Amino acid sequence: MANAFERFYNFLANMGLVLRDDPPKVIDMTGRVWGAAVNGLALSIRELPRDDESRVTGISVVIRNAAAEPRTLDGPLAAFYEVEGLTPSAYGRQLANSSARPAASQVTLLSGDAIETELPVATTHDIRSAGDHSLRVSCKLPGGAVLCSNSLTLQV
Repeated sequence: MANAFERFYNFLANMGLVLRDDPPKVIDMTGRVWGAAVNGLALSIRELPRDDESRVTGISVVIRNAAAEPRTLDGPLAAFYEVEGLTPSAYGRQLANSSARPAASQVTLLSGDAIETELPVATTHDIRSAGDHSLRVSCKLPGGAVLCSNSLTLQV
């Protein structure tokens, strides 16, 4: 009975109908490769674990503040990043042209802080054909500077 209640409570929390005190997400920084730092910020991408070896799930994008002072980014972060090297799918193009964009928000990273965003590139980009698909992620920082990640090759 307790398990059924827990599932129902989690369902309500996922719908935003109740609040729960989730522990803060820990970002796995082990083995990450970083792109060149710009204004004290660096960007890293890597593939998310696959449920099925033949299907790409998505990528993890981490931005880290290596500067001594805090940095503020204007979000939403999922719309903040641009995937380079992949062709957007019909859904990805529709999403990019949608007038229903998420509300803007600000994220402040203190010195040494990082934030992770998971991008579902398997649904927003065409990566169904067999072979290697090379990509990287970039974002425009306040002031116009462009931050680029490391390169990543997804094998399908």
